[in-house]
Amino acid sequence: MQEKAIVIGGSIAGLLAARILSDHFKEVILIEKDSYLENNNVRNGTPQANHIHTLLVRGKEILQEFFPELEKDLLEKGANKIDFLNDARYHLPSGWAPKFNSGIISFTCTRTLLENTIRRQIQKISKIKIEQGKHITAFVLEKSNKISLKTKEGKEIHGDLIVDCTGRNTKTPDWLVDIGFPRPRETKIDSFVRYSTRRYIQSPKKDKQWKMLIILNKPIINPRIGYIYPIEDGKWLVGLCSIGKDYPPTDEKGFLEFAKHLESDELYDALKDAVPDSEIYRYQAQGSRKYHYEEIPQWPENFIVLGDAVSIFNPYYGQGMTSAALGAKALDDMLKKSKIEKDFTRKFQKRLAKVVSLPWILGTSEDLRWPTTVGKRPDTITRMVQNYAQKVLLLSPKSTLAAKSFQQMMHMIRSPTVIFHPAILLQLIVNFIWKRSD
Repeated sequence: MQEKAIVIGGSIAGLLAARILSDHFKEVILIEKDSYLENNNVRNGTPQANHIHTLLVRGKEILQEFFPELEKDLLEKGANKIDFLNDARYHLPSGWAPKFNSGIISFTCTRTLLENTIRRQIQKISKIKIEQGKHITAFVLEKSNKISLKTKEGKEIHGDLIVDCTGRNTKTPDWLVDIGFPRPRETKIDSFVRYSTRRYIQSPKKDKQWKMLIILNKPIINPRIGYIYPIEDGKWLVGLCSIGKDYPPTDEKGFLEFAKHLESDELYDALKDAVPDSEIYRYQAQGSRKYHYEEIPQWPENFIVLGDAVSIFNPYYGQGMTSAALGAKALDDMLKKSKIEKDFTRKFQKRLAKVVSLPWILGTSEDLRWPTTVGKRPDTITRMVQNYAQKVLLLSPKSTLAAKSFQQMMHMIRSPTVIFHPAILLQLIVNFIWKRSD
C-alpha cells in the first residue's frame, strides 16, 4: 500500500476519489476551500446546487459500489426512488413516452442532500482527513518531475498522488503553464443554456400519473424545456431552460408564462395547485468544455485531473456526476493493477479521455442540432449516427423497445450499440420509410 494521496476539492467527484484512494493509500487528505462540516447548507463552491441534478443509473451504481449504505441513507432522508420510464412522464418531440416498468432506476433528491450524505460516510473512514477552509494557490515543480501544492500561507504539501477535483473553476491549466508545462488544448461547445429553478410544495392533486415530469424541446421549432423533479420533504424542483439565448425569466409572472409555452401544458397545469417554496434561482451554464490533458506528452508523475476539472457538460443531460464517477472507477481499476510509477498518471489521463468521450458525444450531439450553438460541427459519419439516434427517440412513443434502449444508452448502462437492435431497425423502416412512401 502506498503512503499519501491528496485530493483537492470536496465535490462529489472529490469525495468519491478520496473514498477510492483510501483502498490504495495509508493516508488520504481531502482539501476543501469551503467550510461546510457543521451544517447542511449549500456549499459555496456549488452555485448550481439549487438546480436539478440528475444521477444517471450508471453513476448510481458506481456510488453504491463504494458507498453501500448510500441508497438506504438517502431514502431515509426523503429521497425518491424513480423508474425513469414508469414513474417519470416524458413528453418527447413526437409525443408521450410509453409508461412501463423498465428497471432503469435511480433516486432523486437535492444535490446538497446527496453530497452531504456521501460526506458523512467519508467522515467515518479513519484513513481520510478532511482539511476545510484551506486554499491552494499554485503548483511547485520538484526535481523528479513531480509536483507539490502551495497554500495561501506559503506552505508546501507533498503527496505520492495529487488529484485535482476542483471542478469547473479549476486552476490547473494556468498552474501547469506557471511551472513550465504546456497549456492543454480546449474544446468548447456552447448552446447558450440558461436555467431558472424554483422549489414548490407538491400539488395535493392525487390524479397525476407521474412522480417526475419532463417536457423536452422540439428541435429547431421550440427550444424550451421543463422539468418537475421530486426532492425530499414532499417538494419539487421545477426547472425551466432553453437553448439559444431564449432565457427563462426569474420573476413570478414571467416564470409561469414561460412554462405555459412548453410543448405540453402539463407542467404549467401542475403548478397551478403547487405552492412556491423559494425564490426563483438563475443559473448560467458555461456550455460544454473539455481539456485535452491526454495530449500533453510530458506530464507530472504524481498528478491527475478528474471530474468537472477535465470536462463539463450541458447540465440539461445530467451527465456531470456520472462522468465523474466513471473517471473515479477507471482510477480504481488502474490502481488495482499498478502502483503510482512512471507514466501511470499520463496513462490515466489517456484512459480518462476515452471514458468521458461517450457522455461528451451523447450531450454535445444534441446541442449541435441547433443553429445557434457555437462549436465545431461533427463529421458526416457522426452526424449520420446522431440523426439515427434522433429517429430512435422519435420512435419511442410507439415502441417500448426503442424507449427503453434509448434510456439505457443515455443512462450509460448499455453501449450506444443497443439502439441498433434489429427489431428497432425494422420498426424505423416501417415508421419512417414505408409510411413516408405511402
